[in-house]
Amino acid sequence: VSEAYFETLKLTGNAVLFTGLTLAIGVSTWIFSALQYQADMGIMLTFMFLVNMLGAIFLLPALAALLYRR
Repeated sequence: VSEAYFETLKLTGNAVLFTGLTLAIGVSTWIFSALQYQADMGIMLTFMFLVNMLGAIFLLPALAALLYRR
């Protein structure tokens, strides 16, 4: 499982990282909106995109290793 994790991270890790950061940076500009609802959504969505990105990189492989024990 650890070999598969590192191989997958080499192939798709950059895509996950760049996609998550691009979305978070784009949505974070909403924080400066004059509309309070849009500013609040900018904060929440930025946090959500970053947490999802980190979860996809670290948490899912850890869960796979935990559940795939032989």
